Amino acid sequence: MGPQEKAEANVRELNEASQEELIGNDLEELDLIRSAPGSVVLKNPKSPQRLKAFTVVCIICNRMIGTGIFASPTKIIQYTHSVGITLIFWLGGAIAAMAGILVYMEFGLTTPRYYFSTLEKKVSVPRNGGELHYLKDIIRRPLFFLTCVYGFAFILLGNVAANAISFGIRILQAADRPVSNFVVRGIAIAVVTFACFMHGYWRQGGIYLSNLFAVVKVAMLLLIIVTGFISYSGVFNRPAAGPDNFDPHTAFKNPERDPFGFAESFLSILFAYGGFNQANYVMSEVENPRREVNFPYYNPRNALSIMTVQMARFLCCCGSLCPLHIRKYCIFVPVADQLAPKADVARIFFVYTFGTISSSGDTMAPRVLSGFMAVSSLGNLIVMTYTAARVKQEIAKEGVFPFRKLGKFVARSYQMPDVNIKKLFGGSSDPIKDETPIGALILHWSLTVLLILATGVQQDPVESYRILVSLYSYVVDAIFGVCLGGGLLFLRFYGGRKWHQKSRDGSGFRSWISIIAAFLFTIANAFPVIASWIPPSRNFHPPSGGYIPWYTTPTVGWTVIACGGIYWLIFRFVIPHTGNHRGHRLRIQRTLFFRGEADHPVQTLEQIKWDWITDISSGSKAGRAEEQSRVEFNGQTSPFL
Repeated sequence: MGPQEKAEANVRELNEASQEELIGNDLEELDLIRSAPGSVVLKNPKSPQRLKAFTVVCIICNRMIGTGIFASPTKIIQYTHSVGITLIFWLGGAIAAMAGILVYMEFGLTTPRYYFSTLEKKVSVPRNGGELHYLKDIIRRPLFFLTCVYGFAFILLGNVAANAISFGIRILQAADRPVSNFVVRGIAIAVVTFACFMHGYWRQGGIYLSNLFAVVKVAMLLLIIVTGFISYSGVFNRPAAGPDNFDPHTAFKNPERDPFGFAESFLSILFAYGGFNQANYVMSEVENPRREVNFPYYNPRNALSIMTVQMARFLCCCGSLCPLHIRKYCIFVPVADQLAPKADVARIFFVYTFGTISSSGDTMAPRVLSGFMAVSSLGNLIVMTYTAARVKQEIAKEGVFPFRKLGKFVARSYQMPDVNIKKLFGGSSDPIKDETPIGALILHWSLTVLLILATGVQQDPVESYRILVSLYSYVVDAIFGVCLGGGLLFLRFYGGRKWHQKSRDGSGFRSWISIIAAFLFTIANAFPVIASWIPPSRNFHPPSGGYIPWYTTPTVGWTVIACGGIYWLIFRFVIPHTGNHRGHRLRIQRTLFFRGEADHPVQTLEQIKWDWITDISSGSKAGRAEEQSRVEFNGQTSPFL
């Protein structure tokens, strides 16, 4: 018999005074909850610690402006052999990213939902975790299947090994030192350790650092874009290649027609545009995640998240900046130079522009570029460490970890010592203590270091970076992107889920916008997922700088998905029938505390308890799972489904 699920809600409404007390440190009720045996209690940040709109934009900015926008143009032009096709692909990537942001916004503002008896309706409440909760809402059966598959893939691949290796390479190049495989990996481990320690010991310090890197990275990108356009005036004493590169008669001349090359190119573009979903990973920590705002593209009477406006504005900005960033290469760098053996398009651009400023420019310009790329990698690494740790913490809350103590350790947040930087500038001397997911950060650090060392068998660290980027893009971005986009289409066309009403109440999205965005997002991600299985022809010319077997990315990617499925089979059918778990079923108890914020409930505290309890039905029904949820808001009981 399949697993059964049971859920209840106890909704209790609090007055303004008790709402503030509920998230404090002195409430007796909260102390009692802490002392409950076998439970994990998690508090969301208080108001001064919540993520402001500017910080949310910086999180997205840091993730979107990474090494990919510098490294991807070389790979893409050498896979397509055509400026015209390259620009079309980048435009397609921008459209896919805009569609993706709409898909994530709709899910983020609609899922999960809780029934409040005093409101006499279900209300969506933003949570950390991103795709984990959205995919769980789409694929509800078999129980724990989606959690195991997604959890296994994200815990393994959702790390910063690629960015850490990239930082090691670029910092050595900027310092004009030999790029040694051993040294690169040592630097990579050191910088990952620093990022995890920063976010674990001082949460607010990590946020300050993220904001700083975001501002610097946007400034660098604007500098490069402006430089590309002023090259038309002849400032750098070198004729621009724009007229030839953009001539319709030559822009599409002699393209590479191999489907595999196109698939790899578009996969690189998805990675370069990726990062718009990072805010969904930390929704519970955003201040005022839902407000009444006017957004001209939608009905102004609908309640939309402030993140909707901020994320949409930023994506419009990045949607224009990234094509401009690529366009400036096409303006100044001839196609022949871009296709030369061992060519680096970004390096050539810097040599042709900044390298003409001084006599030593030919050697200094590439070092400046490497410095820019090192900064981009480090900012990306710091932000992804913060967001990925929250997702892994959410996965641990689902109770699917192999050992109960390990699961509790990863799911729990720990209070860290006071770090009051404002006191140095005459600010408050009574700081709010940070609670950070130490266990999730240690898990994140461990898997990152493991992949850094495991890819060490590849002597060229650049190839290690490419392998890790391809795997993350293929599995986390593309495969799960297809599931999200296709799942949204299913919800829209299958009336049984009543998604139209849920989305209208939660996000305010119009149906036609949602359907178009989901369709475009699904198609864009399905193309590299499918086309990567088409082997390259004999005439295919791989890009310079190395070439891994064509089947590596899809084979390893789907193997990771299959391993998640195997883990679910063991968790579902083996563990409940062996050892101390024989004749027991898993029960997950959740108690959720909410407070009002801008006329909407916002989760403040969560208590979770996992138990393997005796299954009185025993026999073939042993191992049945039960999940109980209680939404604490005043002593009234109402069903929660």
